[in-house]
Amino acid sequence: MAEVVCTVINDGRIWESDLPGLRPLMYWLNNEPEVLKGSYVIDKVVGKASALLLTYGAAVKVHGKTMSKTADEILTRYGIEHTWDVMVDFIENNTRTDMCPMEKKVVDIDDPAEAYKTFHDFFQQKMSR
Repeated sequence: MAEVVCTVINDGRIWESDLPGLRPLMYWLNNEPEVLKGSYVIDKVVGKASALLLTYGAAVKVHGKTMSKTADEILTRYGIEHTWDVMVDFIENNTRTDMCPMEKKVVDIDDPAEAYKTFHDFFQQKMSR
């Protein structure tokens, strides 16, 4: 059985996903946006990209097992209650040789709607290949 990496608790219901990276958040935002609105989200990794998408989706509480300092800044700026187990300077790529490519896409983005559009377009292009 695959490891659950993202859990959403909302209105007494629980959604879980074993999809990697931003895929669970993008799935819910695109298909069931009400899942995230007013929710408590527990995610394995919360970087700036995730924080912007969670803000866009109107989550109210977030826990990251690992959270980046930029995610902390975004969640604080938008008034989203959040906690973490481990705080890191930035989220690394899978080989731990550089910054995560999804994080690089939002280095200069602080607007949740712009971040959502960036990832929506990216995943649409990726799916059409």
